[in-house]
Amino acid sequence: MIKNIFTLLLFPLSLLAQSDEKAAAILEQVGKTNQAYKDISVTFSYTLENAEAGINDTRSGKLTLMGNKFHLELMGQDIYSDGKVVWYVMKEDMEVHIKSIEEFKEETDLDPSNIFNQYDKGYKSKFFAEETIGGKAVNTVDLFPEDPGKKPYSRVRLGIDKKTNHIVYSKTFGKDGTNYLLEVKEMKTNSGLSDTVFNLTLKQFEADGYDVVDFR
Repeated sequence: MIKNIFTLLLFPLSLLAQSDEKAAAILEQVGKTNQAYKDISVTFSYTLENAEAGINDTRSGKLTLMGNKFHLELMGQDIYSDGKVVWYVMKEDMEVHIKSIEEFKEETDLDPSNIFNQYDKGYKSKFFAEETIGGKAVNTVDLFPEDPGKKPYSRVRLGIDKKTNHIVYSKTFGKDGTNYLLEVKEMKTNSGLSDTVFNLTLKQFEADGYDVVDFR
């Protein structure tokens, strides 16, 4: 679940190999725009859908980023990282799990400190269409893994706001018929966030009766 969220939000934001010129130019602008921000806060909806199985489940969440620090709120979990340590706060289970950033990267195959460049290899892109979504002019680009046998999905479709170069939506098409749709509801940038947003104070959770498990 966490891997899907990060992948959908932060997928390829730089030039991809074997891409058509129009798609490559669009993605290059997205990368340049987002790399220039000091911090980013995104509220989003996340939908898992499988028509054959009758599944259509939508949840809301929020992701905040600043350099290699992040805070993800989704499905009763808060995940904090100061760039070195990752804290998983599981509210229903009343537990806090602590892991190193290296363990997080192994579990998710993602490097938060390099989120705008880590998918610049292994994919090809193709311009799909122009759309109008919520009054916004949107460019749609399809992304295909160069080695599809190693991925559980066939393609990812990105909707990109022409004016702001922000991602409007991202949809991953799973080979098993399960698709993941992420729709960005609001995006704020350069808000002047402090490090306290990404640091967890364990004492407050221990006082509330949470069990703290350190896996480092």
